[in-house]
This record gives sequence, C-alpha cells and structure tokens, in this order.
Amino acid sequence: MSVARTVRTVRNALLAALAALALMLSGAATATPASAATTTTTGLDGAWACSVPAGYVYDQVSMNRSCSGGGSWNSPQFHLRTPVDGLTACVSAPGFVYDYISWGSACSQQSGVTANAYHLRTPYDGLTACVGTPAFTYDYVSYTSGCSIIQGVQATTFHLRTPVNGMWACDVPRGWTYSATTSNLDCASIQGVPTTKFRLVG
Repeated sequence: MSVARTVRTVRNALLAALAALALMLSGAATATPASAATTTTTGLDGAWACSVPAGYVYDQVSMNRSCSGGGSWNSPQFHLRTPVDGLTACVSAPGFVYDYISWGSACSQQSGVTANAYHLRTPYDGLTACVGTPAFTYDYVSYTSGCSIIQGVQATTFHLRTPVNGMWACDVPRGWTYSATTSNLDCASIQGVPTTKFRLVG
C-alpha cells in the first residue's frame, strides 16, 4: 500500500471517528434540556405556596411567616392539591360538585376557629350533591345537615340527573325547553312549600 493511500485511509478513519464523536456529543447536549424539562413540569400537587394558582385547590392552611414578606406577622401558606374525585379540599373547583361538608382546623386561617371543607365529587347521573351544576338538572331535593355551611343546620341537597326527553325536572337546563309543568314538593327549596316541576323537551 502506498504512503498516500495509507494517509488517506488514516485521515478518513479519523474524520469518521470525529463525526461519530460530534454526533454523540450533540445527542448528549440535547438530552439534558429534555430531562430538565421533564423535572420542571411535574406539577405543584403537594407543594406549599403563598397563593393558589388556577387549576389547583388546597386542603391545608399553615399560618406562618414564610409568605409575610419578612414581616413579623403570620400569613397563610396553602398546601396545593390537584382536584380529583373524592378529595376533601378547603374550596370547591370548576367541573366538580361536593356531597359533604366537614369542619375542622385544617382549612382555618384563624387560630382556634374551625372552617369548612368540601368533599369533591365528579358529577354523575344519580349523585346527590350539595350544589347543582350546569351540565345536569335535578329531579328532587332533600335536606341534611351534611351540606350545611352552618354546623347543625339542615341544608338542601340535589339529586343530579342527566337531562333526557320526557324527564320531570326541577329546572330547565340550557338548550332545553319543557312541554308541561306540575306543582309538588319534589323540588321545594323551603320545606312544605310546593314548587314547579318541568317535563323536559330537548
């Protein structure tokens, strides 16, 4: 083999090795930001924060100086949670209803004062909830202290229903109308006082 051919062979091998090394290094360089992006998008569920961003609720309040801007007073710090069915939270969340209100110190922002907490539920046909929701109607109400914002006082609960043609409902959902009405105690927001019920058409 001539010296010139040997030089060309060595040079080509060296260039190929350098190209492979460059490709490997570029892959390593792009892998680092991708993994970093993964770690920065894990969410705030379970974090303590000085405010509650959109999309989150909180299930505990801690009164301390972490959020008081260096002041000598205590300010609320919130334990953030992603709202899910069955979570007990200090506030309700869009797209959810709640079927029970409990009382305790976890949500309180005043020492020695109890505050209410809400058992969040994803609404479904047949759920009895403390509040209604626009995607559903309801066909009767009942009364219980479990939905009261005042301890020991009975409050109204709503039997949620997915609206269908011919259903007798306590209200007329958006996009629906009604073909008949009746009056009875099914929907009475005040016990013993008859109210109107609607036969849905939609």
